[in-house]
Amino acid sequence: MQWMPKIIAILIIIDGIVVMLRPDFLKKYCLMFSRGAGIYLAAAIKALVGIAILFGVSEQCRYEWILIAFGILALAGAAFVIAAPQKARAIAGFFAEKSTTTLRLLSVVYLLMGAILIYSS
Repeated sequence: MQWMPKIIAILIIIDGIVVMLRPDFLKKYCLMFSRGAGIYLAAAIKALVGIAILFGVSEQCRYEWILIAFGILALAGAAFVIAAPQKARAIAGFFAEKSTTTLRLLSVVYLLMGAILIYSS
C-alpha cells in the first residue's frame, strides 16, 4: 500500500496544475460543495484521502511523520466539516469569491504540498 500516498500526491499535483491553468474550476467546485449536502461529499472525500495516506505509510517511506501529519490533518478537516458544516460552507464561499490571481498563488502552495508528499513517500 506504499503506492497509495504517491498516487494521492500525483493527483494533488494534477489538481494544482488544473487550478493554476483554470482557477474558474475551483470557484465552480467551491460553490457546488458549499450548497446543500455537497459539503458532506467533500468531507467524505477528505476522510478517504486521509485514511488512504495513513494506510500507505510504511517503513520504506523517507519521512513517515510527514505522511502521518498529512493524513491526520485530512481526517481532522473531515471532522471539522461534519462538526461545523456552516463554517465549512463559509470557507468554501470565501475561496469562491477570491480573484483568479489569488487562486493561482494558492495553487502554487498546493503544488508544493504535493511535491512534499511525493518526496516523503
